[in-house]
Amino acid sequence: MKNSSVKIFHRSGSTLVETSVAMGILALAVPLVFGSMAEAGKSGASAEAETRSAWIIPTCLQEIEDSRAGIPQYFAATETGQTFPPENETWALAFSNEGSCMGRISIAQYESGIRDLEGRTISHLAKMSATKPEENDGMLKLRITLEYPATVPAGKRSKLDFHSRIP
Repeated sequence: MKNSSVKIFHRSGSTLVETSVAMGILALAVPLVFGSMAEAGKSGASAEAETRSAWIIPTCLQEIEDSRAGIPQYFAATETGQTFPPENETWALAFSNEGSCMGRISIAQYESGIRDLEGRTISHLAKMSATKPEENDGMLKLRITLEYPATVPAGKRSKLDFHSRIP
C-alpha cells in the first residue's frame, strides 16, 4: 500500500497589517524616546550649572568686594553706592567646567558666545550688574546671572539668576 502524504503549507513572516501596526508604534515611540533623552541632557546641564554656582557666585562677589576696595582683578574700581557696569560695558567673567575663573570677556564675546579664552575651554559665563533700588536706603540691587553653555549666543543660553543687596 502506498501512503499518500498530505503537504501542509505554513506561512512564515508577517502580514501587511501586522507590519503597518509595528511601523506605526515605532513612528510614535522613537520621537518620544529621543525627546526624553534631550530633556535628560538639559536637566543634567542645569544640575551641573547649579553645582558650579557654589564656586562661581562667591568668585563674582569677591570681585565686586575687591572693586569696592579699589583692588579689582578684572574690572574698574567702584565706590560704595556706585552702580555698575558703566554704560556700553558688560561685567562678565568666563568660567571653566570645573568652576575656576578664566578671566573677563568683552561685550562682543558675551553676546556671540565664547568657546575658549587664552587656550582654555569656557563652559559658563557670569554677568554682574548693580542698580539703585527704588527707595532711597543706600543699598544697590545686585544681580549675578550664571549662563550656560558659553558657546551659544546670549539670547539662547540657559540662565540662573542670583540676587542680593550691597552698599
